[in-house]
Amino acid sequence: MASKKLKRWLKVAIQIVIAAFAIRYVVRTIDLDELKVTLLSANFGWLFLAFLAFNASKALSALRLNYFFRALGIQLKERFNLKLYYLGMLYNQFLPGGIGGDGYKVYLLNKWYKTSVKSLISATLLDRVSGVVALGFLAFILGLIGHGQEAIAPFGWLLWVGLVVAYPSYYLLVHLLFKTFKSVNHITNLQALGVQSLQVISAFLILKSLGVELGYIDYLTLFLVTSVAATLPVSLPGGIGIRELVMVKGAVFLLIDQTSATALATLFFLISLVSALGGIAYLKLDRPEKAD
Repeated sequence: MASKKLKRWLKVAIQIVIAAFAIRYVVRTIDLDELKVTLLSANFGWLFLAFLAFNASKALSALRLNYFFRALGIQLKERFNLKLYYLGMLYNQFLPGGIGGDGYKVYLLNKWYKTSVKSLISATLLDRVSGVVALGFLAFILGLIGHGQEAIAPFGWLLWVGLVVAYPSYYLLVHLLFKTFKSVNHITNLQALGVQSLQVISAFLILKSLGVELGYIDYLTLFLVTSVAATLPVSLPGGIGIRELVMVKGAVFLLIDQTSATALATLFFLISLVSALGGIAYLKLDRPEKAD
């Protein structure tokens, strides 16, 4: 037990160090005064719409996760599942390296339904993987439409490869390792694309709030890349530091404004943070509700 705690805190320490170095690089690279002015001048109306789009993506994401739970025989009302999802978001934001939101959901569902921990972990893991695949798929498309292919020349052909193999590889993964969830594979993949598309819309609305007029496709391509980077285990919740670092570095290759790119990452993180705080209302969520 002591060894597990030590590893957990060591992971947190590594994440904090990486985030600190990333933030330090960003701070030394961009004009902080310009970033401050950009953030404070953001249009609140567009930001509110971005907030709504982000939370719509989370509602759809909760619906998708419930399909994975149903494949395990767990029947939860959608309303209750949404509460559980926001509670998980809260824990994901404020418990880095600890039990986390996914771990807490696994704990509760195992307690309530006696479903094996291994099966529940598989459900939450596949939920995450399907989301990352959708992120990558959309990033490949936008990269080919915008300047992504030119930015990584002479390896631009890899975008086509990624686009072609993304979902066949995912379906093969499910067939080999997650057979329990084959029955919900098609619908959850469509939902994952819907989730990430709504987040792209949220990012677009943030760009509108910042007064960005050109290069939307490239900003959104980079946004998707940073979202993938934020899922890596080396980053703190919300991808603090990592998102901004990837934005700053990527902006150079895509020939877009570094300050606007950084402001996009910062505002998206703040929207996700404020949204996660909604989980506070469900801290006393202590009994399951069965689906009708």
